[in-house]
Amino acid sequence: MDENLLKCYLKLLSCERLGVLQVRKILNFIEENGLDFSFDILSDIIKDKNLLKRLNSYNIELIKEEIAFVNNNNIKCVGLLEPHYPKLLKQCIDAPILLFYKGDLSLLNNKTISIVGTRKISTYGKQVTEELFEELQKYSPTIISGMAYGVDIQVYHQAKKHQLPKVAVMGTSFDMYYPKRHQKYYEYLEQNGLIISEYAQFNKLAPELFIRRNRLIAGLSQATVVIESAIKGGSLSTALFANEYEREVYAVPGRLIDEMSLGCLKLIANNQAHILNDFRIISSDLKWDATKECKKDEVVTFDYGQFSQMQQAILKALSVKDMQIEELALELQISMSVLNAELMMLEIEGLVKSLPGKMFGLIKKTTL
Repeated sequence: MDENLLKCYLKLLSCERLGVLQVRKILNFIEENGLDFSFDILSDIIKDKNLLKRLNSYNIELIKEEIAFVNNNNIKCVGLLEPHYPKLLKQCIDAPILLFYKGDLSLLNNKTISIVGTRKISTYGKQVTEELFEELQKYSPTIISGMAYGVDIQVYHQAKKHQLPKVAVMGTSFDMYYPKRHQKYYEYLEQNGLIISEYAQFNKLAPELFIRRNRLIAGLSQATVVIESAIKGGSLSTALFANEYEREVYAVPGRLIDEMSLGCLKLIANNQAHILNDFRIISSDLKWDATKECKKDEVVTFDYGQFSQMQQAILKALSVKDMQIEELALELQISMSVLNAELMMLEIEGLVKSLPGKMFGLIKKTTL
């Protein structure tokens, strides 16, 4: 990105009380009308005097300092209107207008999956993560996560061990790597992966930046996996962002007595995540390699006698078409609580999967 274009983006980024959605509308107008982006053009296309006043509230000294910092630290930048801006992220209505990065941005043109979870990873969480990577290695996706303790750093080590490309998304600017103890891991990714941030130096460090960062992790990915999380864990926000972006979300089930499984169980119970009881579900859902899964028109025969009458009725209804849970409850004349319990049992059996929009469908076509 040349310096003049960077200056335009930084002016927008540094404007006081100017939200991401407002800026996105402005940039969308420029793109849709085939205009060249420059700061001067804004006064021609914006008639709202209050908005123009906010647009001109930037601090030129801060912008000069940021440009010098970018140049002196070999940081690259990509703006929302540039052709190499990550395509999946651009689909998100609240995508950042500017990304700062070090490493290989083209890694995001690959299959992508984010893996997130608690900083207090258990032995069970470590084992699940390792087994997940054994399956993912077959498809060579780019792995996206943060770089905190717990699940994040376990994901880094497993990606390196299995030789899968790794992207770290920061909740800080490039003037500091957080946590400092992971400095050497960041330095490895500078040369052998990708590090991304939406924050300039003039963005003050605050806890909410890490929550906002989570929308990037979700937005850059075809799917998000939650390994472990407490009932109010920060990684749940990543899952919720992924749901908003209509991306696939998976949660690893655990025991009711384990604090770091309660968040995953909550996502599953609320139909905000598929239950990840079989790692092969991911590649099947994302169609990463159809030759290793059932063909679209292949029919698999099940012995329906092994299921209860209620489960048989559910399977028969879903064999006709995918259905919303309310529609399914109405057709079968059963309560939502009973239906939820039966659907969860069928998900555990690997026969049924939850879909966006409170939909459910069969993982494979079946016949009686």
